[in-house]
Amino acid sequence: MPKPQLIGIGWIVLLTLSLWLRLHDLESMPIHADEATGARILAQHLEGDGYRFDPKHFHGPMLTWLSAPIAQLQQESDWRALRLGTLRLGPALAGTLVVLTPLLWLRALGQSGALTAAAFLASSPLLVYYNRIFIHESWLLLFGLLALAATFRLLNRPSLRNGALTGCFLGLMFATKETFAISVIAWAIAAGLYRFITQNQTFPKKEAYLKPLLLLAATATLLSALCYTHCFQTPAGFLDALKTFFVYETTSGHEKPSHYYLHFLLWPKDTLGIWWSEGCVALFALLALGLASFHRRNFGALIFLALAAGGQLLIYSSIDYKTPWLMLLPWAQLCLLAGGIVQVSKKTSPTFRTILTLLLLLSLGYQTKQSLHATSSLANHQRNPYAYVPTTRDPQRIADWLHKIQALPNAPSIEPIAVIGQAYWPLPWYLRPFDTVGYWPKPLSELANFPVVFSMPAQVAACDAILNASHVKLPRSLRSNVSINLYLRRDLWQIWMDTPEP
Repeated sequence: MPKPQLIGIGWIVLLTLSLWLRLHDLESMPIHADEATGARILAQHLEGDGYRFDPKHFHGPMLTWLSAPIAQLQQESDWRALRLGTLRLGPALAGTLVVLTPLLWLRALGQSGALTAAAFLASSPLLVYYNRIFIHESWLLLFGLLALAATFRLLNRPSLRNGALTGCFLGLMFATKETFAISVIAWAIAAGLYRFITQNQTFPKKEAYLKPLLLLAATATLLSALCYTHCFQTPAGFLDALKTFFVYETTSGHEKPSHYYLHFLLWPKDTLGIWWSEGCVALFALLALGLASFHRRNFGALIFLALAAGGQLLIYSSIDYKTPWLMLLPWAQLCLLAGGIVQVSKKTSPTFRTILTLLLLLSLGYQTKQSLHATSSLANHQRNPYAYVPTTRDPQRIADWLHKIQALPNAPSIEPIAVIGQAYWPLPWYLRPFDTVGYWPKPLSELANFPVVFSMPAQVAACDAILNASHVKLPRSLRSNVSINLYLRRDLWQIWMDTPEP
């Protein structure tokens, strides 16, 4: 079979694999706290509750904007109607589109190299796991890789068209999440180092960049302003977007050492019956860069990718606040760099290329195996390296149990329901079907009148003092290492206990 046909079949296989890894059993994992808060923002948008951007706590509006049409097509127009699969469909599709981005680097990677990079992107456990979650990072990843390719093109061929295109993608990044600024800083430094390292390459004069860069800035500003102001309906939205760089408040508990990301992605970890590591990507990336330096083959593009990814990794590692999903964009760039191993190894011996091919196939197969483990029934297991502060299955079980109690003959209403304390997400997602649910930071004096009370750990002692005589206390869990206590009024408990099992 001719090589172009094999390459075409390879792309079809990879896209199919990518879709399946990201879409199978999409609703099986309990909703994450960040997903639930994002779903509430989406629901407010669908319900016509107006546009409000909070520069202290939340990210850009792009996730909501891109998710709303999907929900509307599914005829899910309010908080109660939203389904978990609908929420996660957009990020999963964005993650699949990411697999096509190596095509933008065909001149540097070649047909086989682009396909190899796509295979790394399609099977990466990090990407697969977080492409299945309703957070901003999957869209930031897609727009970021498009912006990176446009930046490299602008760097080598400055023009108004390339400037506008780069600005468009950077504007979409800004409208998605404020961390785009870290990428911009890293890429700007990478561009300068790239020009310095490849001085033998003929670059346009510096004056040629002035107008394209001005158009880039104008396009990025206009597009992001359009999103943050909801098509200029709320002009203050863009000022709030700029303000977020100075007033954004990170939550405690995410402080990690500087080596956290390297340990998380590279260091092998034996847990849940499998060795977890994506070190092969880094190994092939380093090998590709080394061979490119030695043979001076496709060196420019590969050194730029290495500098761009390395710069982001250094910046993120220097910040105390760390979460695994912040690595999606830097890691995807390493996947692109790793794909370059095919092109730069063409001048090596046949034996070396054979061994390299076998190692590539084994690495991709093992990545796929890790992705399946990471997204299976253990997806929310606290020992799963990719499961960051996962929600337990208790909230869903509790909601189902409350519905069963309410359905019992002669059972009084279990509403209103009270939730006492803070940091109770994603509990509101599971309490959506109930009509009357209230949330208070501290117990009310009339708390004993509520048939069902949930208490977060900090308020347990206060709730115990009020509810000890009137309610039965049932300890449960909410998130990894975060407990929650359910207090059920004694008459409801007695009815449940007196009801025979079906």
